[in-house]
Amino acid sequence: MNLSAKIPKQLKPLARWLDRSARQALARRRQPLEGPAAELLAQVQRYFWFHSIDLGNGVVTPGKKSPKVLRAEADAIFGRLDLRGKSVLDIGAWNGYFSFEAKRRQANRVLATDHHCWTPEINGRATFDLARAALGLDVESLDVDVPDLTPDRVGRFDVVLFLGVFYHLVDPVRALQNLAAVTNEVAVVETHLDLRAMDRPAMVFYPGTELNDDPTNWWGPNRQCVEALLKVVGFERVVYQPHPLVGDARGVFHAYKKSPTSAALNAWMP
Repeated sequence: MNLSAKIPKQLKPLARWLDRSARQALARRRQPLEGPAAELLAQVQRYFWFHSIDLGNGVVTPGKKSPKVLRAEADAIFGRLDLRGKSVLDIGAWNGYFSFEAKRRQANRVLATDHHCWTPEINGRATFDLARAALGLDVESLDVDVPDLTPDRVGRFDVVLFLGVFYHLVDPVRALQNLAAVTNEVAVVETHLDLRAMDRPAMVFYPGTELNDDPTNWWGPNRQCVEALLKVVGFERVVYQPHPLVGDARGVFHAYKKSPTSAALNAWMP
């Protein structure tokens, strides 16, 4: 995310959080480290990070998203799920925060996938590998683009994460079809939202850099559109919640393939 770009009014609270996280990361780096921790920090500083990940021994990656922001998002994403013994697929993992969090929450198997952010230009694969090694977590990884995510290629998973990916795709409907095909129980979709005043499913197309001055942002669906699309591609039930920090400017959707009693749910229900 380019914080120097012109930011829409509804996203300014998130931008303030991210700016604060950068300052906190700088403060952490001023603390003297020695030995292996200093070596790890030197490796971390070679890369750009979007996720702030605590690697232990005083080393936290200087991500654009602070640990506090990520914890709030993780609670919204995982709070209604019981991952114990489940398989989890993380689509668009980038640095891997949510893949690692799924494993910490006792998922049996986690596969992190990405392609765009794992290209040499962004070097996200190197950051993922570095964080995984430092954390010592058993998380699998696969460089695969969203159009190629099929059961034959990756298999099927109990829980599938599709976080901050939808609006970056030229063909997001096809992507949701692939998402449904690899999901056994529940998919979690987190996305930018637009056209919130409309009371029917709708989606706006951004042909240029209209959204955050980013040419990879293509679509702005409203809540009704995301819910309808998820049901069209095969999910039976969709539960919506606004983003924990920026409200309805972004949304978190839990889409269930099966009845709530057989899906990966906690005992409480909304």
